[in-house]
Formats: sequence, C-alpha cells, structure tokens
Amino acid sequence: MEIQTKPELRMGGLLLSLGALITIICIFLEVNAGWASLVVEMKRTDLEAGKFLYENWDEMNSIWNWALYGNVFLALSSMILFKVNQKIGWFPLSLFWAVYFLGSLILIISFALSLGSYPHAFKVLDDELYLFEALRGAPLFLFNLGALFQTSVFIIYFFEGFSKKGRVPQWIAGITLLLMVGSFVAVILGAVSFAVFAITCFVPPLVLGLFYMKETRKTK
Repeated sequence: MEIQTKPELRMGGLLLSLGALITIICIFLEVNAGWASLVVEMKRTDLEAGKFLYENWDEMNSIWNWALYGNVFLALSSMILFKVNQKIGWFPLSLFWAVYFLGSLILIISFALSLGSYPHAFKVLDDELYLFEALRGAPLFLFNLGALFQTSVFIIYFFEGFSKKGRVPQWIAGITLLLMVGSFVAVILGAVSFAVFAITCFVPPLVLGLFYMKETRKTK
C-alpha cells in the first residue's frame, strides 16, 4: 500500500505530533508529582516505589492514563505512515514504522498492566513485597522494551532531515541532533536526570509530525 493523498500523510503527522506532545507533558507531570526529576535520578527500592505510588495513586493513575492514550495516538500514526513508500538504503521506510508501531503497542500493554495491577499490588506491599516486585517487574520490562523499539523513529526523522528530498529542514534536524546528543552527555556527566533525555527523545516525532502536516507535494 502507498499513501496517495496528502490528507493521509497529514493525519498521520497530526497523530504523531499529538502522541509525542502528550508524552512530553506526561513526563513533566511526573516531575511535578515527584515521581521523576529533571536534575537528579530518582532511585527507589520496590518498597519505596510502591509506597510512593500508593500515596499518590490518583495523580499517577491520571498521568499514566494519558500516557497510554498518547501511545495509542503514536500507534495509530505509525499504522497510517506505514504506507509511505520510501526506502532508507536497502530498507523500506515501512519497516521502521512497523517497529515503531510494535514499540507503541508494547508501551500500551505496559501502561495497561500497571494501571490494572498496581491497585491490587498495594494490598500486599508490606506483607508480601515479593508479589509486588513480580507485579511491577512485567510492566517495567515491557516499558523498557517498548521504549527501545520506539527509537526507530530517530532513523526516519534524520532520514527526512538529512536526505536531499527530506521533509524536515536540515538545520532543524541538526539542532535536534545536537539537543539529543547534548542531553545524553549531560546525563552521563550527572548534570541532569534521564528524564531530560527522555523528553528530547520525543522531539523528533513531534517535529516530524508537524512537517508531515505541512506536506505540499504528492506522496508516492
């Protein structure tokens, strides 16, 4: 299948930007709630994490529900953009959108498991911590796996930014690259927390979606 109309590409771009924006806002909300920090890494034991979630569950439940919706938008966008008939070297662009869709789907499952299992896990937090650890382990593993798969959008973004017929201006792609590399180095040096790098990781899909929405040429 190929995208033949501008509305399809624009709709895919709209959902991509919306999903990325919601995710960025959710990270800031986690910081505001005290679950994450922009300056220092929040290292908690399972018991400490469980107690924090128990005491702030209403707020965290709302944030993670929105994070789930954000990944639904990202999954829907990748389903639409999967039809873009272009290649990066030997690989079709659809391959990277398929990986991105899989990552978004895994994250949806991760958040759904967290939202569904944590309220029950709180009941055994003090008496049977190992059960809480087991219940928390599965969503956490899926979260990390899904986030890893979602990095495939970087390949698409920088292809669109640095190729001759790319939709993203090279100077914007260059600034994004510097921003991501700079934040990653800052994390390694301990100047900022990983949450800052996580935020910059959603800049590529946010910007890419905006330029897909501005598409003026026919897409084959």
